[in-house]
Amino acid sequence: MTKNQSLIVSDFNNDYLINYLRSNKELKKNSFGSLNFENFLSSINELNQVKKCGDIFIITQISKVFDIEKILLKNNELFTKKEINKVTSEIENIVLNLSSKIKKISFFLWPSDINDNYLNDLNFKKPGKNWLVNLINLETSKKLSKFQNVSLIDPNFKLLKNNHKINIYDEKTKYLVGNHYSLDYLEFCAEEIANSIHSKEIKKIKLIILDLDNTLWGGEAGERNINELDLGPNSIKGTVFHNFQKRLKILKNLGYVLAICSKNDFKNVKKVFKENKNMILSVKDFSSIKVNWKNKNENIREILSELNLRAENTLFVDDNEYERNIVKSDLKEINIFDFPKNILLLNKNFNNLKNISKNTVSETDKKRTKLYLDEQKRDKLKRKYFNHKDWLSSLKINIKIEELKNFKRAEEMYLRTNQFNISHKPISSEMIKALIKSKEKIFYEVSMSDRFGNYGVIALIGIRNNINSFEVTDFLESCRVFKRNVEDYLIKYILNNKRFKNKDGLIYINRNKKNMYVQDLFDKSNYLKKINKKTYKILKEYKFTELNGTKVRIN
Repeated sequence: MTKNQSLIVSDFNNDYLINYLRSNKELKKNSFGSLNFENFLSSINELNQVKKCGDIFIITQISKVFDIEKILLKNNELFTKKEINKVTSEIENIVLNLSSKIKKISFFLWPSDINDNYLNDLNFKKPGKNWLVNLINLETSKKLSKFQNVSLIDPNFKLLKNNHKINIYDEKTKYLVGNHYSLDYLEFCAEEIANSIHSKEIKKIKLIILDLDNTLWGGEAGERNINELDLGPNSIKGTVFHNFQKRLKILKNLGYVLAICSKNDFKNVKKVFKENKNMILSVKDFSSIKVNWKNKNENIREILSELNLRAENTLFVDDNEYERNIVKSDLKEINIFDFPKNILLLNKNFNNLKNISKNTVSETDKKRTKLYLDEQKRDKLKRKYFNHKDWLSSLKINIKIEELKNFKRAEEMYLRTNQFNISHKPISSEMIKALIKSKEKIFYEVSMSDRFGNYGVIALIGIRNNINSFEVTDFLESCRVFKRNVEDYLIKYILNNKRFKNKDGLIYINRNKKNMYVQDLFDKSNYLKKINKKTYKILKEYKFTELNGTKVRIN
C-alpha cells in the first residue's frame, strides 16, 4: 500500500466495486487496493500488517459478522446483548489497531433487508429482524464513535435521502459466490466512497458570519416594536427564523464560530437580544460583532483578522443579494449562502450545506466561543503596550508541564494541529499509551492559563530517550498560543530534566506546506543548530531568558 492509495476491506469479492471506482473519471488520480476476508473478525492479524495508506473503507455483510439466525432462534434478551457486545467489541479492537496507522477510516453500517419482512409487523418490534439490525448498528456506532478518525456511513439513511430505489440483496450471488449484496448496492457503495474522497477537497466551514434583519429575525429592528418582529410562534415566518436560530445555537455548541455583520444601530440590536423573549441566540454566542454602517466587506475583513480565520473557511449569510455580491466580489474565497427567496426553504437549504461538517466534537470545540472572547480581551490589552514582552508580562501567564494525562486531547491535536506540528503523523490515544507502556517514548503535555482564562492543554511533546542522547520526534503546539514563548519553556524544562540532562538532544521535523510556521521558528531559533533539512541539535549551553510575570509549574 502507498499513502495515496485507498484500501477497500470486505468479506466478499470486491472486484466489481474496485473496477467501478477505477472507471470513475473523477477518481482517475486515485488508486485503490483491496483486502478480502471470508471472516472479517478473524482478519486482525492481516490488518495489523497494513502500512500507511490513504483512506480505508470497511464494508461487511451482517450475516457474516453476526450470527443473526442464532440470535433470533435464542430469542433471549440477555443472550442478544452479550452476543452483540462480544462482536462489536471485536470490531472495535480491529478499528483500534487500524486507527493508529490510518488517517481516516470509513465504516459502512449494515442495510436493512427490505425483501425479508420477518413475520410482517413483528419485524420492527423486539425481537424482530429489522429491530435487531437497528440495534446492532446503534451498538456498533457507540463503540466506533470514540475514534476521532473514524467516519460512519449509514446506508439506510443515505439510500432514503437520495431516493435510491434498489435491491440491496441478491439471493443468487448469496448462494453462488457468498456475496449477499446486489450489483446495484455495490455501485451505491462506490458512489459513497467517491463522495467521501471528494469531501476531503471541500474547505470546511469554521466561521459563520450573519446579517440580522430578515436573516436572524423577520423585519427591521429599528422600525418595529421588539416583540413584533417575526420570531417565534407569532407567525409562520417567525417559526422559520426561530428554528434557524436553534440550528445556529447547536452549531455554536459544537465548536463553530458565529459572528455578526450588520448595517444597523447597535442600540436597536442590543434591545432585540435583551428584550425579545423568543431569541434563542444571545450576544455571548458571537465571537465578533460588527454592527455599524460601514461596507460589509470591510467589516468581514476585520472579523477574519480578529479571529485569525480564513475566508475559505467562512460562510456569509445575508438575505440581501446586493450585499452578498459586494462581499463575494471583494473576498473571492468566501462561501456565500444562497439565501432563498422563499423563506420556508431557509432551514432545508442551510441544513444541507456540504461544507458544514464535523466528524467529532472535542472539549475545546465546546468552549471555542469563550476562547475567542478571552482572546479579544488579550488583544484589547495589547493595544496599551508598545513592547511585546511588556504585554506578555501583563498577562500573568501560568504554564504547567507534566507527563501526558489527557490522551483524548493528545489524539485531537495529532489530527488537527498543522502549523506547529513537526511529525504530521496521525496517532491514536491507544497508540500513545502503547508507546509509553513499551517505554519507546515519553510524552509531556503543557497546559496554560493567564489572567483572562484557561487555555487547557496547548502543547505536546514526544521524546525517544536513548542511553547517551534523546530525540524529540513529536512537538505540537496550538496556534492560540503562538508568540507566547511556550516552546522556550518546554525546551528549557527538557534540558533540565534528570532524564535528559547532560545528554545530546536532536529534534526531527517533517517539512511540508502545512507547518511553515514551525519551520521558520526553528530555522531562526537561537537554541537550535540546523544539522540538515530534517534535523536540529539542541544547544545545551544556551541560556534562556524568563519573562517577568510568567510562572512555570512542573508536576
